[in-house]
Amino acid sequence: MTNSEAVKKEPLFSKDFAFVMTAGAGTAFMNHFFAVALALHVYAVGGLQMHAGIIAMAYAIAALAVRPISGMLSDKHGRVNQLIAGALICAITCFLYGITMLIPMLILIRAVQGIGFGMHSTCAGAVAADVLPKSRLSEGIGIFGLGATLAQAVGPGLAFFIIADGELSNFRLLFFIAAGMCAVSTVANSLISYERKRKKAALAAFKTKADKDNDISANIIRDTSGEVEQTQAAPKTFLGFERTLFPLLGVMILMFCGMTGLTLFLPIHTINTGIGNPSLYFLFSAAGVFLSRMLLGKVVDRRGADFVLIPGFLVIIAGYAILPLLTTLPMLVALGFPLGLAKGAVNPTLNAVLFSRCSPTRRGAASGAFFASVDIGFAIGSPLHGAILDIFDSRFVFWFGAILIALALVLYLLIASDKRFAAMQRREAA
Repeated sequence: MTNSEAVKKEPLFSKDFAFVMTAGAGTAFMNHFFAVALALHVYAVGGLQMHAGIIAMAYAIAALAVRPISGMLSDKHGRVNQLIAGALICAITCFLYGITMLIPMLILIRAVQGIGFGMHSTCAGAVAADVLPKSRLSEGIGIFGLGATLAQAVGPGLAFFIIADGELSNFRLLFFIAAGMCAVSTVANSLISYERKRKKAALAAFKTKADKDNDISANIIRDTSGEVEQTQAAPKTFLGFERTLFPLLGVMILMFCGMTGLTLFLPIHTINTGIGNPSLYFLFSAAGVFLSRMLLGKVVDRRGADFVLIPGFLVIIAGYAILPLLTTLPMLVALGFPLGLAKGAVNPTLNAVLFSRCSPTRRGAASGAFFASVDIGFAIGSPLHGAILDIFDSRFVFWFGAILIALALVLYLLIASDKRFAAMQRREAA
């Protein structure tokens, strides 16, 4: 049997992978429900839209703050317990949000929810990387995000259907449903068993080896998953993250900063230009993301990240540059699918590359770094794009995003591509 045949037979799906995918989908639906309902709910309870902005900011800041801590703790003490706790926090806060009317309490509850989601999303990505075969990591990480893609495609429409005429009872029902989905995530997380199994196997292996060599402690280490590995010099870290990851993190922050404009301001653009409701655009974009995640991960595992990332970046840049020139809804919808394909190629590939370039014992920190780059990019990009919209018009929002994403591509080619990373490794080995 050839090596390639052996690789093909490595199973991608496992019980634990299915459970963590299910758990991730539950919290993703929560996010899309709240994204649609938050501002409308604040208005329904008598608040101002400024309050909606504060509530959203509290969530984002709390999630960002907890990610590096969660990642480091998961690497040292295990991930599954944090997964369970994070999903449970989300379930409880969804329920409390549904029965609360006071704006200060809503801000506090949403901040606590951000802590729960930050813990859960950080550890879920690391768990997926733990249980996937290394030879199919990019493919598996792409498939892992399909639950979030389904939530993106279905969640907003479902939320609008439940909210209906905007009665408070309808919002309460929506938040209770979100709580139920997070409860399902909690149960799914509690069924993930790979850490327990690996710790038992590691302990047995350690005891067996110790019987043969009393000085075994100098040669054996154990990671948070219970795996036994030969020791080697651990890569240097800064702020808890391995230094080799920072070039890639810079690329991602710049990229997500550029993507913010479309996420936030496409509805305003389509209203101002008379194009109409952009819901179909998001549906076709989600379809592109789904197809890309299903197919392109295999290509990355075989041909390398550059083969997918460079064309993906170019398509996104072109799409953002063309979008302001479109004048009809069918033209916008037609653009949604290729843009979705490109984003579905770029985002999970960057995530998988982060995992592949860090030590297996620091996957929690790498997962936290990925989501932190998303949070930082959107936190920086939101006011920048908003200021451009106030000064110019919505067309310049997308052109500015195209420029930022083009700069991200240039930065990737200069300091973070597979070619540059391999050269850096050769220099360090010399």
